[in-house]
Amino acid sequence: MEDEEFNKPPGKKQRKSKNRQSKTVLKFDDANRIEYLTGFRKRKNERKEKAKQDNERLLKEARARLKRKAREEKREKLETIMKNFNENCNNNDDELTKFEANPEVFEDEETTVTVAAIDITTS
Repeated sequence: MEDEEFNKPPGKKQRKSKNRQSKTVLKFDDANRIEYLTGFRKRKNERKEKAKQDNERLLKEARARLKRKAREEKREKLETIMKNFNENCNNNDDELTKFEANPEVFEDEETTVTVAAIDITTS
């Protein structure tokens, strides 16, 4: 035993032998392993496609929200204008506009039209 220690080159340590009997060994299904190793590009493209679809959906929702908001603003503006117009018609004190007493009504199969003459006078 002493001979073995002197025969070794200086600075080298003796390695311990590996315990191969108690080690756990992983076995992979070859088909699943190949799918995992070759599927990186496919999974990356799937993530890209999903992100693209999500962005398109969000853009579509934003457009719909803007259209809805514009529609509501137009409706409110029209209601305000009609309210002011009706108030001016009822309180026709300024005599700038005079309406004909008997408006004409034209009816069709689908539509009904009322025509009233407006007399604009300047004082």
